[in-house]
Amino acid sequence: SFIIDRSSITDIQMKNVAEVAKYIEEHPDVNIVITGYADVKTAYPEYNMKLSKRRAESVRDALVKKFKVDPSRLRIDYKGGVDNMYYDDPRLSRAAITRAVSVVE
Repeated sequence: SFIIDRSSITDIQMKNVAEVAKYIEEHPDVNIVITGYADVKTAYPEYNMKLSKRRAESVRDALVKKFKVDPSRLRIDYKGGVDNMYYDDPRLSRAAITRAVSVVE
């Protein structure tokens, strides 16, 4: 999860991004959708929408710049502020989640 009100990727989170890059390299038949989220209780809806977009963009940018992933294989989406997605813990809603999709999708 991201630090509250931040979209920068920590060193620990970068390990997860590296795993996504490895998956992309090993699976040329898929593209990746990166969906950004924010904690609904942290800010107003318009701000959370922008923050969730920045989080998705941070993951995309790291994949492209640090791991040399072809940007045409990445798509971003963002949902703004969401209620607790996991374990009733708002920190876990401050996330960018990746999903593999078929290249024909």
